[in-house]
Order: sequence, then C-alpha cells, then structure tokens
Amino acid sequence: MSILNEIKNREMSGASDRINILVSQASYRAFSFLPPRYRWIVPSVLESISLPLPEFPQVKEEILTTLAEQMTDAQAVEAEIIAPPPPLYSAYRCVHGNPFACEWPAQTLAENPGATACLRCTFPTLIPPETRLQGRRGQYQFEAFLKVRNWGRLYHGIDLSDRQPVVIKEFLLPDRYFTPQDVVKRRDRFNQVTGIHLADGRHQDLRVVSPSDAIAPLGENRAYLVTDGTLDTFPTLTQYLTATGPMSAAQVRTVLLQMLQTLEGLHGQKYRLPSGIIHPGIHHGNISIDSVLIVPTFQGFYVYLSDPALWENIFEPPLLEPKEPSVETDLRDLGHVAFYLMAGRQFDPETRQPLDPAFGDNWPPNLPQPFRYFVLSLLGLNSLPFESASLARQALLKITLPDDVPHAVKPEGEATEPKPKRQIPPIAWWMLGGVLGLALIALLVWWFRRQQTSEAPPRPVVCCIEQVDGFPNGEYIFTGEQPGIWTYIWQQQNLIVKGKSLGEILADRINPPSEDDPTPAAPDPAAATPPPTDEADGELVEIDRFLLDYRPQPSASEALRQVQQQDAEFAISSLIQDLPADLWFSRVAYDAIAVYVAFSYETRDRSLPTQLNGALSIDDLRRLYTGEIINWNELGGPDLPVKLYIPADEEAVKIFETQILRDQDSIDTFRRLATQRTRTSTINTDITRLSTFRTLNAVLQDFEERDIGAIAFGSLSRIFGQCSVYPLALTAGLSAPVSPLLDKNSNPITPGTDLCNDKGSYKTNIPAIRGEQYPLSYPIALIYPRDNRRAPIGETFADLLRTDEAQLLLQDAGLVPLREIDINANQPPEAILPTVR
Repeated sequence: MSILNEIKNREMSGASDRINILVSQASYRAFSFLPPRYRWIVPSVLESISLPLPEFPQVKEEILTTLAEQMTDAQAVEAEIIAPPPPLYSAYRCVHGNPFACEWPAQTLAENPGATACLRCTFPTLIPPETRLQGRRGQYQFEAFLKVRNWGRLYHGIDLSDRQPVVIKEFLLPDRYFTPQDVVKRRDRFNQVTGIHLADGRHQDLRVVSPSDAIAPLGENRAYLVTDGTLDTFPTLTQYLTATGPMSAAQVRTVLLQMLQTLEGLHGQKYRLPSGIIHPGIHHGNISIDSVLIVPTFQGFYVYLSDPALWENIFEPPLLEPKEPSVETDLRDLGHVAFYLMAGRQFDPETRQPLDPAFGDNWPPNLPQPFRYFVLSLLGLNSLPFESASLARQALLKITLPDDVPHAVKPEGEATEPKPKRQIPPIAWWMLGGVLGLALIALLVWWFRRQQTSEAPPRPVVCCIEQVDGFPNGEYIFTGEQPGIWTYIWQQQNLIVKGKSLGEILADRINPPSEDDPTPAAPDPAAATPPPTDEADGELVEIDRFLLDYRPQPSASEALRQVQQQDAEFAISSLIQDLPADLWFSRVAYDAIAVYVAFSYETRDRSLPTQLNGALSIDDLRRLYTGEIINWNELGGPDLPVKLYIPADEEAVKIFETQILRDQDSIDTFRRLATQRTRTSTINTDITRLSTFRTLNAVLQDFEERDIGAIAFGSLSRIFGQCSVYPLALTAGLSAPVSPLLDKNSNPITPGTDLCNDKGSYKTNIPAIRGEQYPLSYPIALIYPRDNRRAPIGETFADLLRTDEAQLLLQDAGLVPLREIDINANQPPEAILPTVR
C-alpha cells in the first residue's frame, strides 16, 4: 500500500500534479484486464493529459485503494518480464540501491519544496513544479515529473513563448562521481554534440526523437534536453511488453523494418553537429527496449529511437566501461530488441540475467525459420552477419510472415490450466469507461494536431483587401517554390484579366491611384524588372508604401530554410509535410493534382477514358508509375503500351510521391525510372519529364500518331480547360471514384462529356477538393516564423489572402477558395470583383 500512502501524502501537501502522475503510473498496471490492443495506450494518454480526480473524498479513496491493490497484484507479473533495475549510483546509499527507482527524492521535495538533495542519501531531488529554465530558443517551465528513462528524468513542461507542451529531460552529474573538471568537460561536450541535422540543411523525419533545445547552465551539475510536443511521453517497448506481453513475429517484422529504415538514414548520411563538425554517419549506440518509443496510429504503430549514445553516454559514471558505437553494435542491439519482443521479456525470471538467444528454448515456438535466421544474423550468431542496415532491410523485405504467428510465449513450467478471472470491482468499470473516453479524445486530438501541425490560431476574416492594415513601410522578401503552383499563379499573366498577373492585380487593388493623381507615375527604367513569366526569378509588387520582392527557391525545403534563416519574411507553398516547430502556417487556398490521358474525339470508342470508364484506382496508378504495368490491357483497357510522363514542377512530383506512392520502396523505384534511359524493343519503361504545356501535346500525339497510351499528371489549375486530355476520376480502396471535375448539374464528368465545344458546361469539383475527398487534393499555405520579435509581415499578408476579395481572385486564377463566398452578403457592391469576373 506504499503507493496509496504516497498519493495521500502528496495530496495533503497540495501537489495535485504529482498525484495525477502517480495515479497514471498506478493505472498503467491497474487496467491489466484490458485487451492488449487498448491496454498499452492507457499510460501514454494518462501521461499526456491531466487526470482529474473526483471531488468526493469517499469515491477518491475507493479509486486509490483499488489502484494500489491491483498494482500490488500486478507486480508479480511484471517481475516475470522486466527484472529489477540494476544498482546505479551506488556511492549514494539509497534504500533501493538506485536513486532513479526510489521515491525518497520526490518525498523530500514534497516535504520541503526548497530541498535540492534527498534527505536519506543526498542524491539530487526532482525539479520542483513551476521552475523556469532559460534556453537558447526560449524559456521553459517545469510542470510535473513524468518518468525515468535511461540516464535522465523526464518532466512535462511548457514553452512560455507560445504555451505549447514540451518534454524536458534532466541529466545529472552528481558530485560523488564527477569532479568539477569532469563536469566542465562533459557540459562542454554536451553543448557541442547535442542535436543532429543533415549537413546539407534538408529536413528529414528519420523517426528519431530530436531535441529542439539543449541547456547546460553554468554552475550546475545538471543539463537539460527539450523536445517539442508530447512524443517523448509515449511508452517504451519495455512498457509495452509489461502491458501486453510478447509481440507476434509479424509485429516484430514491422518494428524491424521501421528501425532499419531509420538506421539507414543515420548510418548513410552526413550530419552537422552543433559544434559545426560534419560526421559521415551517426551510430546510435544505445538501442534497447528502453530507448525505443512506440506510438499508436489508426493503422498500427510507429517506433521512434530516442537517447542516442552521442549525448546520452556523456552522463554515464566514469567507472562504467564505455561502449564504442558502430554499425555492428547497432545491428546487434536491434537483434536483441527483436528477440526480447518475441520472447515477451528481457530477463530470465529465475536468474534475473538477460535472456540468451543462443538457447533455443528462449525462442517462441512455431517461429518461421527464415525469420529466426534473420534475427540470428542481426545478432551475429551465424556465419552471415549483415554488413549494413540497408542490406539487412533488403533481406527482411524478402521474408513474408503469416498473420497467425502465436502472439504469446508461455514461460517454462507455467501451468496450463486457465487462471481464475479476477472479480472486477464496480469502481474499476467506472474508471474504465472514463479512461477509454479520455483515450479516444486524446487520440483524436493527437491525430488532428498531427494533421494540422503548427497551424496558426484562426483570425477574423474581413471582406475587402483595403480593410487589412498593419503592413510596415519598406521592402520585404517572400519566397516559394520554383517551378511551383504559387509561382505560376503569382506571376502568370492572363489568368484573371488580360495582360496582368495576380501580383499586379493585388498592387492595383491595394494601392489604387488617388483622385488627385489618377495617373500612376511612370516607372523608373533603371529599376524595371523583367515581365513576369513562369521562369522569372522574381517580381516586385508595390502595396501602398510596402514592397514585396518574390524570390522563389528550387525546392520547398529551401524556401522554408530561407524563412527560418530570416532571408525571407514568409513562404507560400503546398502543405504536404510536417513543418519545423518554429514555423506557423495559415491555409490560403486548395489545389489538386489531375491525372490525365489522351482524349481523342476521332477514336473515342477505343480511347483510354472510355475503356477505363473514366476512372483509375490509386493502387493501379502506383503500379503504373513503378513499372509493374506496361500495357493498358492489364487493367482492362485497350492493347496499348504505357508511356509515363511527369511534370517539370517538382512540387507536383513531391505531392504525387507523398499521396500516391507513399512507401519508400515505391518512391525509389519511381525516381529510378525517372532518371534512367533504358529502351527495349517493345516499350519505353522510363519516365519522361516535360513542362505541362509540352506534356499536353505529347500525350495526344502519342495516342493519335504512335498508338501509345500515355498517362501524365499535373496541377489541376493548369490542366483545367485543356480538352485534348481527360482528367481521370480516382478511387481509393472501396470508396467510389472521385472526379476533379463536375458537369453543370454538379455530377462527375464522364468520357461522353464534351470538354472542347462546351467549356462552360463543367467546373472544378470544389467540395471534394476543399474537403480533401479527392485523393490528390492539397492545401496551399502561407508559412511564417513563430517569432514575436519579427514584424508580423506573413501573418498580415495571410489575412489579406483570406479576405473575400482575395479569395475570389485566387478562385479566378484557378485555385479552390477556402470557403463559399456570397458576393451579395454584407459587402459593398463595388468591393468585390465585378471588373474581373
């Protein structure tokens, strides 16, 4: 009942946040009767949100008593899976031999909030709630202790600049192990190596928990890592095993594939450390079931590596023998992770020693031999160990596993009779309903926030451009992707009115000639810029006394880097990837990628749109662009060879990769076909890259002159109205096909629709694109820094683009507006666009 007493003591001291943490930890075991598929999510949910305790004392007492009793009963089960932690910091005479596993440092803090050392052993106490920490990126506040992981203690915290959640990891350099000289040396090293970034500046999600700030205050025997969000609060594989027992072989294969992909990136790329030193590759050096986090998704789970040896081992006591990280040690450690996951435990319950994979009895029965041989190769226990993570991953991809691999492994000597069911008290059912409700809400919130990463809070929308103020005087740079849809929309003339681009129209709308001087002054020839075209480097747009210089970059990542490095005030780009934590975004419109084939009226009966019934599935589209399908008759179409085109617009290609190809193997195959120039006697199997204008002509010529069934894709706003091609409807899974175009009755177009002679008879499928039901729809966003020290140029320009007036301009340029706009409601008749519609 020590946990119950601990909770009561904390409650009397007023530390309600600590009560929630202790209840969360108790609940983790109390709900052992839950099915495994739900049980392991409970701790991450409870640790990510506050668990409000009932106000009625008798109900609270019953809850706490039930939790403590069930936790006590669960300890015997846990002992079979996870051995007691080894002695750490034995120079401190802790009653448990390990201050990290002892309640007394926390008890000391509860009794004396100003204490810095444990009353019993003098080991450093926990950080008190509401303590503030100044970092390089901002100021943070400790909220509550979370748990211990490897060589550090984790805390819930908040970033005081935006009140967003963070997790703070505290490392210790206790004085009984580290001399003052050791502390200085290790603190300096911590500042030099903590945090890794690709040497070329690209952003890549390697599924490695990466810190956003590293702090080693002078004069303290502590250092801190800060990670944004709540990823660090999710369970480790150790916690997962405690809650659910063994993984199936199929689940372990998924874990291995994800981790090998991560190790490929770590081992095979160049990284720049904070010191400026470039490493040809990073070895994790600390892979274990205690350093791998498991995150639930609606499709399964992802695993993330945490605590790399690069900075984690800085805080190992000097008496421990350091382990030199390498490719071999990473793969061997990964093999142990796989073995422990299938065995369901890391330690032998009798000897308390790590399970030995060399003994066959420790392996699960009926394990497919190829998979067992693969894990043994990772462990280096056979004659063919893997030389790299890439080779290991390629070998694993060739191994298939049945779904019915036994999930659990019985320890030797376990009774075969079923155990009697525990009588579940009513209060537990009451708590179960509450916890499952909280879990559902938390998962929905997590999913929504993942979809809306870093989106700015909504701001009031006004009618007209002239109502937006706040632009400072001066010349400011903004950026985008060249070539990209925004560059086309911003610079291309004749999209809205003859002879003008969107940028020029905005200049006219925001800076109309005054009545006293209706004729604008002639521009200075020396300052003239080239007329805006698809290939222009930039365009100056004057807004009152506010100048914008548009300078597109070769890629979206480079455009974002310009914003982060303060070389540009904001960027406008498609929103197809998670943004860095230091950027906001505001949606300004939507667009879509159209997939199209030739639309020939002379041979309509045997044309591809007719033969395909005007639609194509996502899976078939992926097979086409990875070379699996080389003739349309494989899809029930005509006997025509396939020819593949992609646009010169790299932004559109990235969107296609992300939303159609998805997995890395398909993307690699697609890119290989797009770069190779292989010819065979029957078909061109590579992919041809052309501008959209040239592709439209090539697709039709291939069909009419060469008897080749070409397929291509590109931005819908650039395809709309081009009647030589037919944009196919797309279907995902068992859902009905969704067409990017509708006829005048709001029904999807068909191959019988006259796309040439009656262009006013069809329109963009705005509801499906805005609602993202069309599989290749995507938002266009204005992205700007989350930095209150910089002028709010981006935020104000986003307000401008979200006005009713600007939304109608964007719609006339070919984009899908954010909302339906009634031009007659609450707006002066001259304010909206009678002159351009």
